Amino acid sequence: MLLPESCSVKVDGVECRLPPAHVVSVQSKDGEYMLAVVCDDHIAGLKGRLRVLQKEGKMPLGKIRFQPVIAVVTDCVTGIEEDYVEIELKRGVDSERKA
Repeated sequence: MLLPESCSVKVDGVECRLPPAHVVSVQSKDGEYMLAVVCDDHIAGLKGRLRVLQKEGKMPLGKIRFQPVIAVVTDCVTGIEEDYVEIELKRGVDSERKA
């Protein structure tokens, strides 16, 4: 899943520029819904705000979950010459490389 590059919280109308550290969702009887992403600096404030929104009926009732963001990096094939050579050498097969 592709996440926003920065925290979802705004303070006095100014967007937080810190990277997200947690995915925020609510588990209700109908399913689980992602609400936001939040940095470590704003997690406590968002927890309180979400509880208030649930009490006011502006957000589904259910368990509020904060799951840590885990970065996954892959060594993907991008189609450059080195990728084709590596595939041919490691797998022992001919590639569709343009000579």
